[in-house]
Amino acid sequence: MSIPYAELSWLIKGWITEHPYQTALHVVNGVVLLTPAAATILILSTLGFTSVGPAAGSTATAAMSYFGFVPAGGVIATLQSAAMGGYGAGVAAGAAQAGAVVSSAVGYLWGRK
Repeated sequence: MSIPYAELSWLIKGWITEHPYQTALHVVNGVVLLTPAAATILILSTLGFTSVGPAAGSTATAAMSYFGFVPAGGVIATLQSAAMGGYGAGVAAGAAQAGAVVSSAVGYLWGRK
């Protein structure tokens, strides 16, 4: 199927008008895919993993207190490392990008008629 170039912008605008939530989802996922730090820094800091260590009274410190021992290379240590820009940053970025791809695919499939 050939689409005339002159009509392309109208088709895109029409799709955006008909699917505003899907459009927002795809835009946000595109930002996360291209700059995963946009999501990882926000999520990690919300959980209490900061660049200077765990924030007092946060979910991060509650988890550390609950488990009592945080092994090197474990989930909590990797999340803290990601927040501090260490070895966990690549893991967190990859997870955010994978989540964005899956989320866009699910959003696309769910919105199909």
